[in-house]
Amino acid sequence: MRIKNKIISDDSPTYVIAEIGINHNGSISKAMKMIDYAIESGCAAVKFQTFYLDEMLLKNTKLADYQKKTGFQNMTDLLRKYNLSYESFKVIKKYCDKKNITFLSTPFDEKSAIFLNKIDVPAFKISSGDIDNFLLLSTIKKFKKPIILSTGMSVISEVKDTVKFLSLKKNELAILHCISDYPTKVSDTQLVNILLLKKIKYVVGFSDHTIGDNSSCVAVALGANIIEKHITLDNNLPGPDHVCSLPCKELKKFVENLNNVKTSISSTLRKLTKQEEITKLIARKSLYFRKDLNKNHKIKYDDLISLRPFNNGISPSMYKKIVNKRLSKKVKKYSKIKFSNLKN
Repeated sequence: MRIKNKIISDDSPTYVIAEIGINHNGSISKAMKMIDYAIESGCAAVKFQTFYLDEMLLKNTKLADYQKKTGFQNMTDLLRKYNLSYESFKVIKKYCDKKNITFLSTPFDEKSAIFLNKIDVPAFKISSGDIDNFLLLSTIKKFKKPIILSTGMSVISEVKDTVKFLSLKKNELAILHCISDYPTKVSDTQLVNILLLKKIKYVVGFSDHTIGDNSSCVAVALGANIIEKHITLDNNLPGPDHVCSLPCKELKKFVENLNNVKTSISSTLRKLTKQEEITKLIARKSLYFRKDLNKNHKIKYDDLISLRPFNNGISPSMYKKIVNKRLSKKVKKYSKIKFSNLKN
């Protein structure tokens, strides 16, 4: 799968999406500051949420449980407070293009999807809440751009139904495992589902709502090639998503950790690290003589002892090649055994 100039595959770096969402709190300046953090941290993309309220939800729609701490009475008022206008998104998109980071945004209604396509988003992210919204998906599919599908609140049969409806080529769709709890307990992440999603034969990723980076690191180890993580300038800011978001100051280390995990699983062959090669000379043991022995002595099993350091000696695994050989010279106790000291 390709989004702009980035390849997403088992052989490429993890595609990290810094999910700004509505954590800009309606401020373009905050949004740009978060974009700068994402660039500095090595993220592949930033992602926002774009919606036209009149076509997204009924007025006075109740708050989700995780939104109730915001103090708002309904979802309409909350989202209106933290919304950005289409004109603001045009400015943000240009800023991302100038800074060479991919701009993505999740449309929550058909009007917003059409708008995002007009400003040339390179791919579409579908929220978990719209996985079965075939009306919205029908519109987005017409744009013939890659789709990243979140699967929160869905069982595998529902995911397969949507994949079948989209009927996209293997390089046109990515499926993100997601648990729609904010924040998600690590014990509730069900990360083994990544292995089930991989059987559908599309690019697989993880939309992470846990605190910290442990779950994302495990997801990468299980084969996730996309990681989406909410970020915030301050966990104490007002708004529904800040509490489950990664502070921007920790984002660079987060990306580094994911890349280190990806590197660690990139080879199928076990090989020694440079430091292991050095440590091996000391930590491994080699064969030494347990006692003083005279020339022509026939070596017995009890004459041998394995001691550190190895230091390019003879491995204890080769002791049978030493036993019953005769010494060509007198040897001292705890001297290292050498084949050159043995008679054929």
